[in-house]
Amino acid sequence: MAWQAYRWIWRLESPLHIGFSPAGMLNRTRLYIPARAIWGALTAELARQNAQGNWPDYQRVGRNFKENARFSYLYPAEEVNGQWYPWLPRYEKGLGLCWQRQDGGTLLPDRVFRQRLLSTHLSTAIDPASDTAAEGTLREVEYIMPRWRHTGAPLAFVGYVFLWDSNDAHGLKVVKELWVGGESHYGFGRLHRLLLEDLVEDCFGVSLDLQDDAPVLQEPTFLWAHVTAVDNNVVFGAQESLLGWDYGNLCREAFSGLCWIPGSRVKGTTRYRIMESGLWEAQDGAS
Repeated sequence: MAWQAYRWIWRLESPLHIGFSPAGMLNRTRLYIPARAIWGALTAELARQNAQGNWPDYQRVGRNFKENARFSYLYPAEEVNGQWYPWLPRYEKGLGLCWQRQDGGTLLPDRVFRQRLLSTHLSTAIDPASDTAAEGTLREVEYIMPRWRHTGAPLAFVGYVFLWDSNDAHGLKVVKELWVGGESHYGFGRLHRLLLEDLVEDCFGVSLDLQDDAPVLQEPTFLWAHVTAVDNNVVFGAQESLLGWDYGNLCREAFSGLCWIPGSRVKGTTRYRIMESGLWEAQDGAS
């Protein structure tokens, strides 16, 4: 028995907001979709599909995914000559956080890259007594646009899913549409699946070991998921606090607070396991 890896591509059909720490009245978005957000969206979709007139059993479906599936983060992708290439984060000395398309080429500073795919939506609550904006409700929501600003071409997200011994009991492979992230009441977060590529042997170009109890990336140069800050294999990068909610409760088991963020550079001799939460963990447990 072993894991099987699949590469999938999701085209963005509407604006997308993935919650991030705010800046004043601006609700910022991440530029990628964490594995946990994909897990939650798939759990909701398949639980509803399998309900058969009953109340959706979200916990059972979610638990099944945790036992039999792992997910990578999804990164924004651009189509070049019929192929979709993701833009991946990487910290460079003297430059800070940059982005580079997987097929190589120009290295873009984070500020420049954000200008290529982000816009904002302004909203407020109206006070019915005065028919004016209610005090303290003005906010601006940052979101990823469905098309690249510099070319007008469609934007997609590329990532990987791993199934244990091809176990797909809840029909994950048949899902063609997902709603991910926040602001869904405004129609945000619609993804349409373009491709599910069978039996790949790498994850964003990093070779895989699929024989362990979790998928293992063999000696990546950069992190493309969060890793707990106690990991001493990181050469340089940045950290942030990461917490999550599970069925209305703060989930402390899956997240350990302070983490290295995607794009942080690591020692090239470290192997990383993809955990249930989507976080990576050094296989040797180094800390």
